[in-house]
Amino acid sequence: MYNPIVDIIIPCYNVEKTIKMCLKSVLNQQYDNKINIYLINDGSTDNTLSILREFATNKNIYIISNERNLGRSITRNKGIKKGNGEVILFLDSDMTVNNNWVQSHISMLANDNIVGVVSDYILPDNITPNKLDKYLYHPKRGARKFTNNSKVKFQYFLFSNTSIKRNILNNIEMFDESIIYYGGEDTDLAIRIWEKFPNGLIFTTKAPSKHHSNKNIKEFYHSMYIYGNKNLPLLLKKYPQYNHELGGKYINTLKGYLIFNPIIRSIVQIINLVVTNYWITRYLVVDSVIRGARKA
Repeated sequence: MYNPIVDIIIPCYNVEKTIKMCLKSVLNQQYDNKINIYLINDGSTDNTLSILREFATNKNIYIISNERNLGRSITRNKGIKKGNGEVILFLDSDMTVNNNWVQSHISMLANDNIVGVVSDYILPDNITPNKLDKYLYHPKRGARKFTNNSKVKFQYFLFSNTSIKRNILNNIEMFDESIIYYGGEDTDLAIRIWEKFPNGLIFTTKAPSKHHSNKNIKEFYHSMYIYGNKNLPLLLKKYPQYNHELGGKYINTLKGYLIFNPIIRSIVQIINLVVTNYWITRYLVVDSVIRGARKA
């Protein structure tokens, strides 16, 4: 029976409103072997660190604190280096999970051919979805379009609710610490894993997390602009063979300028004022990325 020691890595930055519920759900896991929880405070300026210290007496919790905000790559790597579990689970600090979350991931990883599992995240109960939620949780978005146990490519393998076997990092290395701004660090590591294990990444619907985020659509557009401006150019330079998958075909090409330009953007924005539609929002999200990349 596959029953490895598990390391759970949770990066924390200004999450005083969600981290306590996140930790309580993680501590409630039903699993027969040891679980170590690594909480990395990434230079939070609110009460996040104080809340983390409330859990410091738990023998399975380890708290690491960055003096300043260093970004997800460095922060997650600190947790990876601190732990030694055979399986690493990554969870965002604004998420909660069911008590069978760990076991569900482990059951999938029991297959020798599987090296990593990405699971879905869902809207918490009794929450009325806003415009951003209707985009984020749409059934056509991301890995959600696939069925349970589907093999996925790197662009669908994000590290917000994800497990991976530690031994594969021995020759792939960890997150690229030169990526410090929003977005791209997940894709970079997923590319390196997928290239060595093209059939080893799968999507599951059996270990969902509830995402307690209160971000609005304008904040998300801005985050995607930052990704396009700062990190997408790095990915395209590092992995030119994946120009199509990364969206490079839309940046400085005739096709790109025909689709993503101020006139089309203005028309879509006007429609967006009266209609909430997944494809309209998706256009504006991609447009934010492309504008950031062109500015770079």
